[in-house]
Amino acid sequence: MQVTTPAKPALRRVLRANRPDLGSQMEQSTAIRSHLARWLADQPAKTIAAFVAIPGEPLLLPLLAELPDRRWVLPRITGETMTFHQVETSLPRLHPGPFGIPEPMPDSPVVPIEEIELFLCPGMAFTQSGKRLGRGKGYYDRALAVSHSESLRVGVCFREQVLPELPTDSHDLPMHFLTTPGGMIDCSERPA
Repeated sequence: MQVTTPAKPALRRVLRANRPDLGSQMEQSTAIRSHLARWLADQPAKTIAAFVAIPGEPLLLPLLAELPDRRWVLPRITGETMTFHQVETSLPRLHPGPFGIPEPMPDSPVVPIEEIELFLCPGMAFTQSGKRLGRGKGYYDRALAVSHSESLRVGVCFREQVLPELPTDSHDLPMHFLTTPGGMIDCSERPA
């Protein structure tokens, strides 16, 4: 069981209430995908974990078709575990998961987490130094904790989700990079 800082639930409520409107989300998602596509073109990573957006998260699925030479994987929730499954880049077959979030079909090939070289991570908020506030269930925290030590973690968010500071706990792994509509941010160059 993960112990959470008491300030996190209150902050999540505020962030949910202050999401950008749908038009802004679409516009910002386009800019984020553009920055990511250019940045990923220069990255050696071949196996990349993306996510299917829920309200308040950038839409990344079109990126899969833009970079079809990569092996793309998406998360799937089973109980307390998040596994990653390879999907087609043109039109991934998805169905609603336990939280209503579209996820790969059960027969999609499982990719061992150690093979994932780069994780595009959603979150409710981030700092420029790489701190991440998730939704509170700990799926990404648990998955990232057992990923390969050389895997890159890239937070993906709207400009409204970048905050000056966030409460963190010992199990919260920082992001190496952050992608916003303004571009890529190298979190290692920022003080924690």
